[in-house]
Amino acid sequence: MPDRNTVKVRHLPDGGILEGWEAGWENGSLLVDLPGPKDGFSRGALVEIECGSMLYLGEIQQCSESVVTARVEHSLDRDKLASIRNTWG
Repeated sequence: MPDRNTVKVRHLPDGGILEGWEAGWENGSLLVDLPGPKDGFSRGALVEIECGSMLYLGEIQQCSESVVTARVEHSLDRDKLASIRNTWG
């Protein structure tokens, strides 16, 4: 099995961080293997997902025992942002 990216998922606006693994993309939605209890993670909930240098903001579409599907509405590459910040000082 190939290495999977570790992700951190946070229920917005002030939820705790849950850790899981990127399970792929499907029609603009990010699938995350997220074991354990998922209090506050229900359809329509807003989430922040950190995956490597990327930060995704989206909305939960589905939440099962092990997988959360979030429609990504915004993304930010933090490495590119840091580069811009360094350029503009």
